[in-house]
Amino acid sequence: MAGRIGVASAAATTPNAADPVVDFSRDVRPILAAHCFACHGFDAGARKADLRLDTPEGAFLEVDGQAAIVPGNLDRSLLWERITSDDPHERMPPASTHRGLDREEISTLRAWIEAGAPYEPHWAFITPAESDTPDPATIDALVHARLAAEELDFSPRGSRETLVRRVTFDLTGLPPSAEEVAAVVSDPCSDEVVHAELVDRLLADPHYGERMALPWLDASRYADTNGFSIDGGRHAWLWRDWVIHSFNVNKPYDRFLVEQIAGDLLPDRTDETLVATGFQRNAMVTHEGGTIPEENLVTYGADRVRTYGEAVLGLTLGCAQCHDHKYDPVTQRDYYRLFAYFNQTSENAYGGDGGVNAGPTASLRSVLVTGEEDALRAKIASLESSLATPDPAQFDAWEATERAKLAARGRDLALHPARVLSMTTPNTGSGFRVEDERFAVVERPMSFLAFDMALELPTGDAVITAPITGFRVVMHPDPAAPAAGWGWGEGAGEKRTFALTNISVSADVVPSPQVNLHRLVPLGRATASSFAANGRPDGVLDTRPENAWMPDLESEGPVHVTVTFEQPLDAADVTHLTAQLNFGRHGNVAAKRMEFLVLTGEDDGADHPRDIVEILEKPRAERSVEEQSRLEAVFLREAPVLEATRVDLANARERLAVRTEVHSALVMDTRDSPRETRILHRGNYADPREVVAAGTPDFLPPLPEDAAPTR
Repeated sequence: MAGRIGVASAAATTPNAADPVVDFSRDVRPILAAHCFACHGFDAGARKADLRLDTPEGAFLEVDGQAAIVPGNLDRSLLWERITSDDPHERMPPASTHRGLDREEISTLRAWIEAGAPYEPHWAFITPAESDTPDPATIDALVHARLAAEELDFSPRGSRETLVRRVTFDLTGLPPSAEEVAAVVSDPCSDEVVHAELVDRLLADPHYGERMALPWLDASRYADTNGFSIDGGRHAWLWRDWVIHSFNVNKPYDRFLVEQIAGDLLPDRTDETLVATGFQRNAMVTHEGGTIPEENLVTYGADRVRTYGEAVLGLTLGCAQCHDHKYDPVTQRDYYRLFAYFNQTSENAYGGDGGVNAGPTASLRSVLVTGEEDALRAKIASLESSLATPDPAQFDAWEATERAKLAARGRDLALHPARVLSMTTPNTGSGFRVEDERFAVVERPMSFLAFDMALELPTGDAVITAPITGFRVVMHPDPAAPAAGWGWGEGAGEKRTFALTNISVSADVVPSPQVNLHRLVPLGRATASSFAANGRPDGVLDTRPENAWMPDLESEGPVHVTVTFEQPLDAADVTHLTAQLNFGRHGNVAAKRMEFLVLTGEDDGADHPRDIVEILEKPRAERSVEEQSRLEAVFLREAPVLEATRVDLANARERLAVRTEVHSALVMDTRDSPRETRILHRGNYADPREVVAAGTPDFLPPLPEDAAPTR
């Protein structure tokens, strides 16, 4: 036998002076994991000498009368011989690995082998047992005992100011108010009583549920967008409300999990347990037509298995989608048996377009109790009352401003045609063109797209010298069919129109084929020569697709929209503009033929329809009662001074609807016909192999024999 390096006795170098018993999970496994498992562990591909030290079967296996470990016998254990050898060619781990063992680690392995080399599963796979500690409910007793063994003590007690700040942040995620801190500091009761009352108050705070929900929302990959493709919106917040509510009512953890995993299958199923299953619908989904349905369904199912493993089991199951897990007792077969549980929903391979939840869904109300409904109704009534009758002083000021705008219309106005250098869009490569460097032409029906126009301002004798105050887009009918209107979309009879949902403009001294986000020109106002009641020109200043400029279908000939810049541009500093025109709706809403001009002087357009302009231009004494009422209605609906009130009202109405009305919720269900689940070779959806039935992994306790193969 080769010589050995001297090692002190195990009794003199035990792992912990306060606890001389060698514990495999605490003392031995970390040593083997750090120094041995890389070559003699889980990974069959990296394993050397066909030796496993991570399992007792591998470590105790006799080959030619020898074993790496012979329990209780150092002299017959090859592992002991190799880790203590003074021959550098024999000693393990090899010097080249830079994983050498120190004397304390060698002593720990010696004590372990002499004690019979007992192995244990990872603590996570051991059924918990009740502690025999005198007061198992008091974790402080366990902590204090260990600290005492290390000749340590608790940190000094913090001040009441520190206490209230720490506890409030811990339980609500928010800082305490100055008044709350002062109340705790000045409370004459003992610290123990003050602390208990503080904790009880914070546990009853609605923000407690919000704070506690955050880690679970993260683990459950909560999102109100779909993730794939254009990452469109969806409505998953009803499940989020359920999570917050569950913490606020202190729902037992087992019930918390059961409802999220199988709330749709429970005998006592309710709307509340159904919305809980949204936990499994947080996966990314796609509506992209170029994707493969079978692959999408595998992706959705794999997400559920992975999330179940990480959030519920605290285990990375995802590795076993392609192969047996290298570090945990999870086989690929285990993985797909779990997958089978989540593979029976009626969920379609495509879904989630246009902000509509992908099925299966249910119309449900929020279960979160906030008690704010009556206050919201009172607030709504108050705001509605304030918007029912105009304040005389505010109305007079608004009317004077609007009349001044009308009086200034067209002052020093000059229109300067811009030369179209290019027309581009990321949405399609054909169906549009530039004509005569003047018009941008859309040749076929299109929708839900944006065009970028690279424009050059006039040069030579026509060069602009005055400040540039705005930008105008003129929509022309097709010269070959003027009666057919200005667009490809909705209309009346044969006359078609468009919906321009947004305009962005950037300015520079060089041409740019796309609008430059770093050189955007702030837009302050939008007017139009014609607009429909549901298509006001200021819709182009708002990126939401429901707001758009659309002309009145009764108009004839060209129509235009003009945006005025918040601050005029110095013509000496600008030679090129890039304008992005967004037709951000479905329904073939693109215009047919566009022309572009820049403005100097005052815009000749108005913010209001022609009939309202006529009323404004009349002296008040000449208006009829009906005309004055119409003007007051416009003031209440549009005046900037009331914008904050209108926003408050809209928010209060939306909040009340969220609290009281039904909304679409993402939920789980079960298909009418079972879907077959197969083990996928290397996780490839296109290479299915053996059929498997739903079942739990072997490392978990078995289900009852008569248990249904469902979630």
